[in-house]
Amino acid sequence: MAQIIQFPVKEQAVSNGYDNLSRLIAIAATGDVLNVYIETIEQLEKAGNLLDGEAQKLTEQGREKRLELAGPNPVKKETVEAPGVYCYTPEMGGRKPECQMEASRGYYGKHWFIDTPLEIKGRGIEFVKKYQEKDFCSPGNYRVGWNEYRVTNKAFEKLKEKYSISQECLLD
Repeated sequence: MAQIIQFPVKEQAVSNGYDNLSRLIAIAATGDVLNVYIETIEQLEKAGNLLDGEAQKLTEQGREKRLELAGPNPVKKETVEAPGVYCYTPEMGGRKPECQMEASRGYYGKHWFIDTPLEIKGRGIEFVKKYQEKDFCSPGNYRVGWNEYRVTNKAFEKLKEKYSISQECLLD
């Protein structure tokens, strides 16, 4: 009869150079500073001060940080003062305003889909469903318990007069 032997697993040790550079890259504030750290990675690798695979990990971390620094600066949230539609564009750094409802256009343009914690009724407003945890990929979504409605264009015009509505406008 065979016996399975469990060998103790060693923790992967990292070099001091890797540890220090990964922390410095994480807090780099400008592209020039980041370039200095990336040059340091090359120097440490040539000198043999990094373990196998550490240079690649640091280079990848540097690339991700460079993309983060090149991204758009977040735009201040638009303040909601009155009823109406408030559009925002996440690709341009826009942030979602705090509104009572969220709207998205239907596929053929004849309807709007409204997500809201409020219960609304009226002509041209059709209840679709109440969101549950299983409707979302990530757990703990803020819309769990909200209602989804399908609304005609005319009903949407009336809702704009009474409620603040946020709409995500994506670039094509």
